Amino acid sequence: MSRLVTVAYEPSRREALFDLLERVWAVRPDPDEFAWWFDRSPGGPGLLTLAEDGDLVVGVASLSFLRCRVGGVEQLVPMPLQVATDPAYRGRGIFGRLELANEEAAAERGSSIGVTFPNDASRPIFLERLGWRELWRSRIWVRPPLPWPRGGGLRIERLTSIPAEAAALAAVPANGQVADAAFLDWRYLASPREYRVLAAFDGERLRGLLALRPRRGRVAVVCHVLGDGQAVGQLLRAARSKGAAATIALAPPTYRAAFLRAGFIPSVRSVRVLCKELRQDGSLAGGWQFQLGDFDVF
Repeated sequence: MSRLVTVAYEPSRREALFDLLERVWAVRPDPDEFAWWFDRSPGGPGLLTLAEDGDLVVGVASLSFLRCRVGGVEQLVPMPLQVATDPAYRGRGIFGRLELANEEAAAERGSSIGVTFPNDASRPIFLERLGWRELWRSRIWVRPPLPWPRGGGLRIERLTSIPAEAAALAAVPANGQVADAAFLDWRYLASPREYRVLAAFDGERLRGLLALRPRRGRVAVVCHVLGDGQAVGQLLRAARSKGAAATIALAPPTYRAAFLRAGFIPSVRSVRVLCKELRQDGSLAGGWQFQLGDFDVF
């Protein structure tokens, strides 16, 4: 009879963890991408907890720490990320046990709240068994593959480094991830994945920034937009991806007019973000705003 134990991840267990992920996903993780997300994030090292049966890793749950602005104060907010359970061990409550262990460890690190973007399978577990609740919901916006005029008076350049002044482009009042140069450089330019970052300049002054994953399957993904409405609109028009069936995005309220002018329309599909207070001093009060690049799903 198997005897399951819950243990903190150690680098010596990486290959055993990758074996599990390959059994579950049929694709072995890229070691460089794994290190990029869990070791080199501006929010600090990730937190992973394993379920083991002898030498076999049969389950994993992980947290990535986001640098978020909450009530005007920057803090580290954990986000449940990669989770997997060996098919032969499902139905034993492994995910819930690992997730609660991670939440307890994150609270001990000082994190008072958590957020997550769950899939359809994990959402009921978070809501019904683990005490999470809905924090934020937004429609996904879609742009069909139609030609749109590029026009506009700003200079558009592809970036190889993120200017420090990018932090000033973000809207300050809303709670959400801190999109400064350190985050944008790590998330997009230092990533092993294929991203493109465009900037709009008025002379030498940075007016806007757009991070795009040019093709994810048959869909191009707008990951982040920052700046004023004119700059964002021109960047959206300039970044039309050839060969993609559609382009998707989350359109922050400030930029929705720019998205409409660039040919985007709201779809019937939506993104739901869940939250949980991990400590008694945790507060989720106030408005929140997220973009697709805040999550490790595209």
